[in-house]
Amino acid sequence: MNPNNGVSDAEILRVSQLGILQLTPTEWLVRDPQILDGDPAALLGVIQQSGDAFEVTKLGVLTTRWFYSSFDRAQASFLVRSVPAPQPASRLVQPVGSRSTE
Repeated sequence: MNPNNGVSDAEILRVSQLGILQLTPTEWLVRDPQILDGDPAALLGVIQQSGDAFEVTKLGVLTTRWFYSSFDRAQASFLVRSVPAPQPASRLVQPVGSRSTE
């Protein structure tokens, strides 16, 4: 399942938390306004209009693009945080004590 398609109404309301900078009539830069200007970590990705669709490219997931039918949905997709992959459970290893014989 694509985690970016499940954008809830609450997330759409929070879209105002994003910093959107229009680069051209069909391209927008999306940034996190809570991170200081000039910090590359603030850049989240790009929205590009292609015909009737809005293409989303997220930094950190550059090999994947998502398409949305509206600009609002494309913006809201940046609010969906990807869930980190589960880490394999580490096995608890008991230390082996050493015995000295006299």
